[in-house]
Amino acid sequence: MQKPYLDMKPLIKRLSRPLLAMSLFTGIIGCTAFEPEYGECPPILAAEGAEEQYLYGTKLGQLIKVRFNGIVGQCVPRDGYTDMRLFINLLLRRDMTTGSNIERTEIHITAAIIDADDNVVSREVFTDDGSFRDGMDISMPEWKERLDVPYGHKVVLALGRVAE
Repeated sequence: MQKPYLDMKPLIKRLSRPLLAMSLFTGIIGCTAFEPEYGECPPILAAEGAEEQYLYGTKLGQLIKVRFNGIVGQCVPRDGYTDMRLFINLLLRRDMTTGSNIERTEIHITAAIIDADDNVVSREVFTDDGSFRDGMDISMPEWKERLDVPYGHKVVLALGRVAE
């Protein structure tokens, strides 16, 4: 005599796959329902004269030219401000006459929030490393940063840190 719960095992196995697939599908659909409503971003500009700079590497001391290679914002309007995600692409080029081994450098980007009267309201400095692998003379790091920008303001980016 077989126990009844053993006969249920194949049935449960057959039903569990569609139920699992359906719950995963529902979870994915549910997550997309919470996607924020994106809106127009405040102006994003590069400061004239600060869109490129020269740095020295920390391992080999090589001269490295850094410049902006594209800046894009993704914005969500909030109550009185814009929640901005900045996607910053940089282009780094190094002089390999002193070698082609791994090289690193520290990069700083200053983001200034400017009001309608062209006054600096706040500044934030983003810092990260740029690096080159063996034999590479070009590196293209991508940065993702976040800023809260009051309505009616703009963002001005500059390579380097502002002297206080």
